Amino acid sequence: IGKGLPVWLPNGEILKSEIENYALETEESYEYQRVTTPALAKQELFECSGHLPHYSDGMYPPMEMDDGTYYLKAMNCPMHHLVYRNKKRSYRELPFRIAEYGTCYRNEMSGALAGLLRVRMLSMNDAHIYCTLDQVGQEVANNIKMVQDYYSKFGFENYHFRLSLWDPENTDKYIEQPENWASTQNHLREILDELKVPYVEAIGEAAFYGPKIDIQFTTALGREESMSTIQLDFAAKERFELSYKDENGDENGEVFVIHRAPLSTHERFVAFLTEHWAGNFPTWLSPVQVQIITISEKQKQYASKVASMLKEEKIRVSVDDSDATIGKKIRMHRKMRPAYMLILGEDEEKENTVSIRIDRKGDSRSGDQCNGMPLEQFITELTIEVNSRSRKLSLVTKED
Repeated sequence: IGKGLPVWLPNGEILKSEIENYALETEESYEYQRVTTPALAKQELFECSGHLPHYSDGMYPPMEMDDGTYYLKAMNCPMHHLVYRNKKRSYRELPFRIAEYGTCYRNEMSGALAGLLRVRMLSMNDAHIYCTLDQVGQEVANNIKMVQDYYSKFGFENYHFRLSLWDPENTDKYIEQPENWASTQNHLREILDELKVPYVEAIGEAAFYGPKIDIQFTTALGREESMSTIQLDFAAKERFELSYKDENGDENGEVFVIHRAPLSTHERFVAFLTEHWAGNFPTWLSPVQVQIITISEKQKQYASKVASMLKEEKIRVSVDDSDATIGKKIRMHRKMRPAYMLILGEDEEKENTVSIRIDRKGDSRSGDQCNGMPLEQFITELTIEVNSRSRKLSLVTKED
């Protein structure tokens, strides 16, 4: 297929979908609207946005069509600006928040590619907020809280905030508007200070259109990578003639754009997630949430009944009712790291119960088992654990 072009297999797609479903719920609570934009656009759009003058090395070569020159998009923002500009906007519509889950294409050098951490085709949950300068502080604060809530839910703790600034000595890389750089950088600095968020500053790490707040992680190999980003764009308002009608009915062109991607690319996020949990994901993220194992072939019918009841509750379940020994089945399935194994034997079938076992490669709780839990109780408690997106496997305690 080509370097840097990952193929998501079924289990990986489950992870990606769970992350995106969580993002969708979160964005709805913050009143974002979803849009979808094309994978490519005319050259003129990327010239207008400034990406061709300042980011052309990161874009794929142009495609000549009968009606002009086209480029694959490396980002969604130019098209989102057109969504905003699609009609006249009122001050009552601001902040105007739009989000998109889509695919972008970046021409990364082959030497920079690194597994899922850096790829050429990237899936991302991207959004843009159009607001006044007075609204920037609250919107940035909301997005910092969103990032912190995400990280808490996923169990991430070792990260830090970085205020990424322009380099006035390298004006080819940036839009050369020193006054705007100074004011927007100070604005983000004041917001972070007011929120009492510790941060470091890094010259030369800004986007070409404005400063940004990056959330930095360190990989297992000791390499620092950006995960989430919140960027303040002062250039789009002029380039795209963004405006709104103010309280007096006058056209006001002071529209600031906040670019935000709290979950990075899904490729990079899944890479960090897998590294963090060593593949032993919380139940809501586990591709196989319940692995049913029968002690003998006599429990086939009961196993089918239990699986059907779990599937009705949208639980991801797999059944092994083969004639292999119980020990062999456990050893085989622990490699796939299901959240829970259900051991079903004669007693469980007779009493309509399940025996629950945690047995995952590398999990310190492997071997912990709870015998004889009523089936209905197990389904109820498991559903609560999944729907709450709990980080803990709470249905098993050590046997007395």
